[in-house]
Amino acid sequence: MERSIVHMDLDTFFVSCVRLQNSSLEGIPLIVGGGDRGVVASCSYEARRYGVRSAMPINMALRLCPEARI
Repeated sequence: MERSIVHMDLDTFFVSCVRLQNSSLEGIPLIVGGGDRGVVASCSYEARRYGVRSAMPINMALRLCPEARI
């Protein structure tokens, strides 16, 4: 039996799901997550340019990228 390793970037998958539901979010920094004390579950490549990463506190992500939509 041959073994395979698959790497999937599911971080952008969740952003893509949100953008399928709302096409007006296309091309803008997007953060999936929430709550005042929550963390970033997923973020778009537009938000990553500002240093936003998964598992980052929402407050810190918004300081790095204040124009992001959550």
